[in-house]
Amino acid sequence: MRGVVIDGRVANSVSACGSLKGDATTAGLKVIALVGANSARQYADFINAGADESFVRPVSPDHLLRALHPLSSQLGASQELLSCGDIEMHVLARRVWRRGVELHLPRLEFAILLHLLKDPGRIYLRHELASAAWPAGVFVDPKTINVHIGRLRETLTAVAPTDPIRTVRGVGYGLVATGWSETEAPSNAP
Repeated sequence: MRGVVIDGRVANSVSACGSLKGDATTAGLKVIALVGANSARQYADFINAGADESFVRPVSPDHLLRALHPLSSQLGASQELLSCGDIEMHVLARRVWRRGVELHLPRLEFAILLHLLKDPGRIYLRHELASAAWPAGVFVDPKTINVHIGRLRETLTAVAPTDPIRTVRGVGYGLVATGWSETEAPSNAP
């Protein structure tokens, strides 16, 4: 067994997570917690109990499988293209498209989006986003992350009205897949 998925709707699920991570025979298991959309406190409780990942329901089976098989989702040197819904990123070329329209992102917003695209559906804590976008040893106020997420959101919603960034109040941010409506078609994204 590689991991355990714990549903936050089940009674004592947080303590079960803590027990699994605290027991020497099961401590190596990957624990993935599923929480409700308005469960910021429970999300934090799972992380504090030792959960390796925590996803906000609903979550696609693909996201769960990627979390259980981390080697398949890690960004390797040969993996140049990342995508989530109608967003595509060519990492090495430092280019981003949404619905076929190329977006020009400053360095910090690009780094934040890159981090979000590595594991769509996962909610990243603000300090994780800061570590991904700023050099080590630089203090980044959590409100600074909010500002850069706001700028990224403005750029992404200028092309399509659907906001692909999910906010979990008091915790952090994640990326949700947004798609094309039936009447729309991709234009010219590579």
